[in-house]
Amino acid sequence: MIYTDAHCHIDSPKSIPNEILGRIYNATHESDWNTAISISENDDDTNFAAIGIHPWYIANISDDWATQMTDILVSHPNLMIGEIGLDKFKPHLPRQIEIFTIQLEIAARLRRPVHIHCVGAWDKILHVFKTHEKSLPPVIIAHAYSGHENQIEYLATHYNMYFSYSEESGKNANVRISTTPMNRILTESDAFNSDEEIRALDEITHTIAYIHDIDITAASEQINQNLQRVISYVRPIN
Repeated sequence: MIYTDAHCHIDSPKSIPNEILGRIYNATHESDWNTAISISENDDDTNFAAIGIHPWYIANISDDWATQMTDILVSHPNLMIGEIGLDKFKPHLPRQIEIFTIQLEIAARLRRPVHIHCVGAWDKILHVFKTHEKSLPPVIIAHAYSGHENQIEYLATHYNMYFSYSEESGKNANVRISTTPMNRILTESDAFNSDEEIRALDEITHTIAYIHDIDITAASEQINQNLQRVISYVRPIN
């Protein structure tokens, strides 16, 4: 089996198992950014990283965080943007929207993929997308997609969105997975260590293969191809 991890928090590229063909580390606040930079500087086609301000951590950001983010991204063209987004159940939603929008604008200007965290706020995410429709990132990854299955085709077509699933994708995940075309599905572990990562990826990959009624190897290969398309926006893959 081969696996790809579109979203994790494993901060050491040396820990990557042979079974993992691609892994994207997502930072959640400024103190994680140096780790992401270090991972992005590894000259290989397996480890990738993203920097971002997660909606849970907006209270303690620097006054010049956006300038710092832009400077880092310009200096490190292999970096993506993430984990960013909105969480309806956390404080200061208007401020979350402001910070999320700024990060989307940076991603659009620098043509970087973004990794979006969204809990209970897909209506607000869509409003931001529609308001900024002419200046959005080239590709968007919905981390642990929890929106309505009826939105999947629209999001994929209009915003070049990919939909990442894990074993913890929540209520009605099987319905969302069955509605997501195989060429738009990503797998993720959301893990902090490699043992947890392999177990989580194995389980979700088997679940996806079962739901789509395809061979597990074919599912794994298709998911890998999907991640390679995302990665190609920051580093061409041979």
